[in-house]
Amino acid sequence: MSYVVIGADRLGNIIHMLEEKLDGKLIHVSGRKKKDQAYELPQMVKGVIVFTDFINHNLAKRVKADAKKRNVPIVFAKRSVHHLECTLEQMMNCTNMECDRACARKSLF
Repeated sequence: MSYVVIGADRLGNIIHMLEEKLDGKLIHVSGRKKKDQAYELPQMVKGVIVFTDFINHNLAKRVKADAKKRNVPIVFAKRSVHHLECTLEQMMNCTNMECDRACARKSLF
């Protein structure tokens, strides 16, 4: 199983944090090249992380619709380690049955 990271030209320190927190291969797509506009999520994807600071809007819409159709969890975050950590923790902690947020009804990371 793999995780897809979309957005940002370079991941920098974020790659180390993602490797620690997530159990799987990371696939990075910058989202700014013309060929990235035709990108489709792989079949065996466990989750999608979208960096909202550096991404084409049409690609973000397509990836969001594809993830929703496949029932794959998707996280939108700024390109900072702290913001991404907070967003991932909220998604991971929202797995209890009493939570009424939409992310609780999906199988999360």
